[in-house]
Amino acid sequence: MPQARAITRWEEFYGSTEVVRRYAQQSRLQAPERTIFEQRIGAALADSALLDLGVGGGRTTANLARQCLRYVGADYAEPMVQACRERFGGLIAHRGLRFDVVDARAMPYEDASFDIVLFSFNGIDLVGAEARATALQECRRVLRPGGHLVYSSHNLNWLDSRRGIRWSGLRSYVQTQWFWSRMRRLNRAAWPIAQRDWVELIDPLAGGCNYYIRPAELVRQTLAQGFEDVQCVDLLGREIDDPQQRAQLPDAWVYVHARASR
Repeated sequence: MPQARAITRWEEFYGSTEVVRRYAQQSRLQAPERTIFEQRIGAALADSALLDLGVGGGRTTANLARQCLRYVGADYAEPMVQACRERFGGLIAHRGLRFDVVDARAMPYEDASFDIVLFSFNGIDLVGAEARATALQECRRVLRPGGHLVYSSHNLNWLDSRRGIRWSGLRSYVQTQWFWSRMRRLNRAAWPIAQRDWVELIDPLAGGCNYYIRPAELVRQTLAQGFEDVQCVDLLGREIDDPQQRAQLPDAWVYVHARASR
């Protein structure tokens, strides 16, 4: 694990009392996560060692920790890790769960020590554009050959049209307009984005940088870092096999399932 590191705006955001409290109340898998774990990983989960990277407040722990052979939850924000230790004290005592403070760019785990790495809630988008490949390489390093990588990333297509936004009342409308107005103002230098494969933008809410990527580029980057059999899954849990359909996918973020090259 790195000896010293600067505290980022994202670490401050995810370490705040209110955000930790909100994340520690979540306990539901998203539709694409259910599709991947039920249909693509399936029975292999029961005999697996699973690294839940960017575990947050334990949303995925509640569903997966009892189903696998060995479970390790890890997060960059220490308050999130502490919240998980408190929330899952019983499972720690009875099933040997671990929760570690970990930087995804330099993980303290041995090579080939996990069968599954889950990096959900677009956590990889927060490590920085220059370190993104490093984080994927680290995921590959700690996976056994043929192991499963599951992760999600913000979809740059969504920024093109802002599809998927649903207003529910005046307050929601005002907040949405504020968000997009501030997004454009903070990131003037990045526009236009229509012809770009990826872009890193300042987030209007937290002030940290967020990474957005086209689905085709997401697949290319995953393959380039030692993975194969890459599959995209949309937010309804549907596998998107057709390259043209994948290229036009409008969801706010996209899930990927891939296997570590043998």
